[in-house]
Amino acid sequence: MRRAAWRLAVAVILLWAGWGGARAAEARYYRFGVLPLQSPTMLAKMFLPLTDALARGLDHPVEFVTAPSFASFMRRVRRGEYDIIYLNPLLYTRARKAGYRVIVKVAGEPFTGIVVVRKDSRIRHLGGKGLPKGLKIGFPDPNAYAATVMVRQYMRSLGLSVKRDFKVRYFGSQDSALMAVYYGLVDMAGTWFPSLRSMPAKVRRDLRVVAETPPQPQMPIAVRSDMPPRVAARLRHLLTHLTDSAQGRRVLDHLGFKQGFVAATNREYDGVKP
Repeated sequence: MRRAAWRLAVAVILLWAGWGGARAAEARYYRFGVLPLQSPTMLAKMFLPLTDALARGLDHPVEFVTAPSFASFMRRVRRGEYDIIYLNPLLYTRARKAGYRVIVKVAGEPFTGIVVVRKDSRIRHLGGKGLPKGLKIGFPDPNAYAATVMVRQYMRSLGLSVKRDFKVRYFGSQDSALMAVYYGLVDMAGTWFPSLRSMPAKVRRDLRVVAETPPQPQMPIAVRSDMPPRVAARLRHLLTHLTDSAQGRRVLDHLGFKQGFVAATNREYDGVKP
């Protein structure tokens, strides 16, 4: 337990370091960059078992890293500081321009945004003209694809303008946006199901989903273009076969991706638009 706690603390500290990475072909370790969808501590709990499993499978160190914000994460992506990245579909379309290529995506569950309110809220749905004026809505980040971009697009399809009809606040992470609803700082929040499921049970019990967007391509994992093809192929194999063993399924339990990963191609993300 002490060793696990020490490793978690070190992993969280590393995200603030912003170290430049060696190129993939020369790297002493592979840096697995995770978009800061949730708090650093939560992300470390989710992804450290995965990076450990990949390190064993590759026989090469793999380090979990994230960033303080979406913007800083993408600056590091553009500089090629990560060897492997996990990010949303919209930001992946930008990472492609920086030389990354998708190898797998999350399997199973549709990739959708949701709108969450407190269970005791009078809001039951978003359609029609029954919404009070001046409602406060929270989002994690302007570039959170499911939680922000897709939710705003869905609201426009219902005749709602987030800018006109709501008071908008950004909270920096999915966790913070959900807790803002829980504590009554906002009337509703855009998020996605994995983050809602990761909240403490007492928080989940007091929240309710009132809307879900149409689906888009799932969250991808991509590698930098200079990663040796044999390493990228091995990574793809390891990720897509996590469901084959009890140890791999435990890794997926930490991630919350029960059905694991499936192989993916760039073509699947061609239609993703802001």
